[in-house]
Amino acid sequence: MIDTGYLFSRDDKRIFVNTCLGCTGKCSYCYLSKMGYDNESIVSKIKTSEELIGEIENYGISTDTLITLGCFSECWDDNNKPETIKLIKYFLQRGNQIQLSTKKEVTIQEARQFEDLTTYLGQLVIFVSSATISQWNKIEKGTDSLNKRFNTFELSNQLGIPTVLYMKPVLNGITIKDIDLYKEVIKKYGIKDVVVGSIFSEEHSEETVHFSDKGLLYYNPNSDESQIKKQLMQLGNVKVFSRSSQVTQYYKEKNKDIER
Repeated sequence: MIDTGYLFSRDDKRIFVNTCLGCTGKCSYCYLSKMGYDNESIVSKIKTSEELIGEIENYGISTDTLITLGCFSECWDDNNKPETIKLIKYFLQRGNQIQLSTKKEVTIQEARQFEDLTTYLGQLVIFVSSATISQWNKIEKGTDSLNKRFNTFELSNQLGIPTVLYMKPVLNGITIKDIDLYKEVIKKYGIKDVVVGSIFSEEHSEETVHFSDKGLLYYNPNSDESQIKKQLMQLGNVKVFSRSSQVTQYYKEKNKDIER
């Protein structure tokens, strides 16, 4: 078990890594304040990749450990992006699988740095987060515009890096109203993978969040999620998941099948 704020892991299967603490996104549903993180002092809380790598290696992980970037931060903010890029390069070369979730644009030029370091399809998976299309500038007002953010899906088409539509959290009565708009985005960019995920809140449920052992946050699914999944699955060529880890596991197993 490791829990330093910047790092969290219950075992060697998965470790959550943050290059800073806090986020400038100002999303109305943000859970960080409930966990005591101050989004105003993000610049002073950046940790170098060298420090993080040293701590992770001292903890002891294998090449099978999933590296999850973010949970207490936006790892692609301009301030800490350079450290995130160094981490991605290091863990790709080390042989680990990596997932990055972001509400920022990851450009083709930025992602080309990882092209020659990736050994199999899905070693790096990028999740483009969006809880609403029609109300993004009110609910996710500190994030990149959707036009910029959704440009990230081009990485899959041009570089072969899997990019996932991360419809998380599903906001009750809000996300579902944009279902037709999401279908248009899926068709426009040829999106193959979608995660429809639950909101984190303090309301007790059967499942706590995977990045904390403090019993502060829980998964709280709502009825809209099943309706959204049902409609998206009707598109036929889209795989719909409930958890980001299911996507990374899918690509890991797919790679093993190819090797066999």
